[in-house]
Amino acid sequence: MEVCCSCQKPKAQLKCGACDQPLCKSCAQFVSEDHFSFWPQIPEILLKGTYCPPCYEEHVAPAQTTYDETMERAKDVNVMFKSQAKETRYIRRMENPISVKDCDDRDEIILRLAFIAASMGFNAILDVDLTSKKIKDGTYQTSVWHGTAIPANADEKRLNRS
Repeated sequence: MEVCCSCQKPKAQLKCGACDQPLCKSCAQFVSEDHFSFWPQIPEILLKGTYCPPCYEEHVAPAQTTYDETMERAKDVNVMFKSQAKETRYIRRMENPISVKDCDDRDEIILRLAFIAASMGFNAILDVDLTSKKIKDGTYQTSVWHGTAIPANADEKRLNRS
């Protein structure tokens, strides 16, 4: 019988994904596999799913804090579509375009583009271009969205004035 590395009780049925120590279900910290889904590259250590309390505090908690802060900033990113080019013509476009492929929802792809821009330190995405492609599977039909945008730092006063 294995003993839990945290509470020292027998019957540890789980293992920590980071350190491979045995854990009981009451001591294990669980992270869903889609929790960090907006990151373009998820670190391997965050894909394990089950953690002991010390490994959770060391690896997952700081990443989760960073992810949640970036998600909050992404919700405040200004979104300007290609059709609004006249309004954004004085905003510098210094960065390369970012793109996201294969999303199920239009709003999700905008949020994913905004998340990438927020993680790069920008407060706006300009020239947003979204396209959808219909996929038919017999009588069932879905749409897959693709999008591109240019991250930029936009002056709030200039955006509200135009």
